[in-house]
Amino acid sequence: MNDCAVIGGGAVGLSIAYELSRHGLNPLVIERGQCGQEASWAGGGILPAAVFREQDTAYEKLAGLSADLHRQWAEDLKSETGIDNGYHRCGEIFFKHHEIDGDPLSRGLLRVQDRGVRVELLDDSTLSELEPNIALEQGEQDDLPIYYTPDSAQIRNPRHLQALKIACEQRGVQVIEHAEVDAFEVEGERVATVHTTAGSFSAEHFCLAAGAWTTQLTQQLGCAMPVKPIRGQMALLQTEEQLLQTVVHQGGHYLIPRLDGRVLVGSTLEDVGFEKKTTLFAIEQLLQFAQTRVPRLRDAAVESCWAGFRPASPDGYPFIDAVPGFANAWVAAGHYRWGLFLSPGTAVLMRQLIQREDTVLPYDDFRIGRIAESIVQ
Repeated sequence: MNDCAVIGGGAVGLSIAYELSRHGLNPLVIERGQCGQEASWAGGGILPAAVFREQDTAYEKLAGLSADLHRQWAEDLKSETGIDNGYHRCGEIFFKHHEIDGDPLSRGLLRVQDRGVRVELLDDSTLSELEPNIALEQGEQDDLPIYYTPDSAQIRNPRHLQALKIACEQRGVQVIEHAEVDAFEVEGERVATVHTTAGSFSAEHFCLAAGAWTTQLTQQLGCAMPVKPIRGQMALLQTEEQLLQTVVHQGGHYLIPRLDGRVLVGSTLEDVGFEKKTTLFAIEQLLQFAQTRVPRLRDAAVESCWAGFRPASPDGYPFIDAVPGFANAWVAAGHYRWGLFLSPGTAVLMRQLIQREDTVLPYDDFRIGRIAESIVQ
């Protein structure tokens, strides 16, 4: 019997399986489609600068822990699989940046400074030295300060997901894809078996980490967990030369330069349910932002566009907790815009909860019951 059945093969689910396997456990991953093809694949791979400090909130500690782990995991995954996930410290520039509702990691200047992150204010001269292809509008610096966090990083998320999956399989983790969950078999206060379209699987523990679809799973266990999909649209541009070195953020929009000359442009925040499609209006808005901020991108070819679903909780905090009423059922979902970034820290916290160890950070802020009463059968 497997030690843990992880339901969900995205960044969070695969990271949990990877972390469990690194500590001698034998997990199983069950994925409704193909691993790493939903929000984890669709996002940009931004890893914001963050530090772990004892005086910070649990969420900020989770961010700091994850930032540290990404550096180490990138090395470990390359050593284990030969896959370079593209981790590199590229820095991040912020224009006209404001707090985003429901996002605890919104990076307004004062909040970033309060978190102990290295910040540099940029004037015309220093901005031009850092990114000569960026254009400034008249009087733009009179609005909100332009600032730079040199310790921000990025990864190529499809490569990262591929490396995680292969590393798990090399450690003996069974990965079952195209397996829709039909029902859970419950014995008292324990989940005994999960029945799927690909067969039935028993385990000592069950971890529900299916992103925006996790609520559909917890409802089968009598738990009303408020996570909903928020659509984000992206565009990928192909340039003949590398026009940017750093990630560029402006409110909810961003430009992410890849080392091969491509530039990712994102993103939208749309509460439209599970309607997974791009729209001409949104893509045109993204391209207008990109071409205004970097005029030379007007000559860039649009290589592809896509949409994905962020799993959002009402307060933006993830749910990392036991499912109420069960001794061996757990949930890790609702990370909103930062699932990929927070995935390694979430994996460590979940592994410690499953193994009944002292946790590296307090997790009361991530409990299911903090928002809505859970309905237990």
